[in-house]
Amino acid sequence: MLTITREILADIPCLVCRDDRFDTARLLLHFHGWTGDKGDVSTPDPTLMRAASAGLTVVAPDCVEHGERRSGAWFRATFNGWAFVWDVMDRTRREAPALLDAALQLPGVGADTPQVAGVSMGGIIAQMVFADDSRYAALVSVVGRSSFYQADAWCRQAQEGTWADTYCAEHATQSHPERFTDRPILFIDGGQDTDCPAATDAETVRRINAAGGRAEQFVDDSVGHEFSPAMRERYLQWVLGEARL
Repeated sequence: MLTITREILADIPCLVCRDDRFDTARLLLHFHGWTGDKGDVSTPDPTLMRAASAGLTVVAPDCVEHGERRSGAWFRATFNGWAFVWDVMDRTRREAPALLDAALQLPGVGADTPQVAGVSMGGIIAQMVFADDSRYAALVSVVGRSSFYQADAWCRQAQEGTWADTYCAEHATQSHPERFTDRPILFIDGGQDTDCPAATDAETVRRINAAGGRAEQFVDDSVGHEFSPAMRERYLQWVLGEARL
């Protein structure tokens, strides 16, 4: 039977989806996008439920300043938007090792081959978490811009020379392909996405594979910055076995 519970793991509110039919299940840690949240027990993400029904334990945390963790600090985005966004992502990145430790202690979770995934902002976070922690066996990033720099020219100019710009240079997947050569990676993109262009991730895949990695890309040319049904199916295929763990 599929069970969906709200649990606190490493002081982080999380939604945990699992199927009691499986004695042990591999872990999938999934990060949501900007202004999103983990969902709740009554309305979980159906794709994550399908992953759990197929034999994964899915942990979906609230990122810093999102969902149950949202505070009054959001007004700061009006005055210093990029710094606020990147601070949220960095704080979420830094707390991820403790979250993984706690998630691996859940009943029935196998210690082998945990995976990390995310959508949009969550995809960027997942890329950083994956690079930081060799315990993850595979990564899938959905519409997560792997250059990290803003795609819009005006926004890119506004960010130049700031703390956020320096942060992107230090952590961007595309700038450091050598960090991503030892494990399989899938980028999922919308062909009409102007915020996170598919061409950006295509170049990142090229650089990773040129360095000896195992990166792939799936593009749904019919959509933009979203998580379409075709993208969801490819996500499920990957996390359920095609990652060649």
